[in-house]
Amino acid sequence: MVCVQIASGGVADCVGGAVLVPDLLRLFGIFRHRDWLRAAVRVRPQTEFQPAVPLALNPRILAQEAASRFDDLEMDNSEVWVVFDNDGRDTEVKEAIDLINNSGKDIHIAFMKPCIEIWPLMHNGINNVTTQAMAQSKLKNIMPSYKHDRNPYFDLNKMPDYEGAVAKAKQWQTSLSGAPEYDSAKFAGIYKLTEKIKDV
Repeated sequence: MVCVQIASGGVADCVGGAVLVPDLLRLFGIFRHRDWLRAAVRVRPQTEFQPAVPLALNPRILAQEAASRFDDLEMDNSEVWVVFDNDGRDTEVKEAIDLINNSGKDIHIAFMKPCIEIWPLMHNGINNVTTQAMAQSKLKNIMPSYKHDRNPYFDLNKMPDYEGAVAKAKQWQTSLSGAPEYDSAKFAGIYKLTEKIKDV
């Protein structure tokens, strides 16, 4: 769970969370060229962003931090993104998304439901996953080395269809007809961030 800032000129700034960029971007399967990622991504030290509650445990705390420190995070021609997944935290997710939407701040949300593991599954045409346990079980068959806690990085060589994943994510978004992301059984808002970074 992180707050990512994208600026013009190909720079991304990441604060908070358990996984930092460029590994964050590699995890999401945005790009395959790691050397370009190292040049295009700047990591802000963790000591500059230390909430009282670990960000990885509570999306509401991340949303509060992003909203309260929005002016500190903001740069000219940049965007602030909050990235988190549901992982069974329905109440905290609803509070986080509502807080951001009502904050009056131009904060973008990249939300995944039920969990981040559906993203590589979508690259393999597996779109019927509705629980974290199901997603992790199916992902183990595709990426045996992936471990949610110990090795949370996706194997890009086993994510063959980015365009298909984005198309399905957009379909899920459209099906909500403007309702909040948390009302969906499945949601892959990370596509909005990956598409934005591709265009930077």
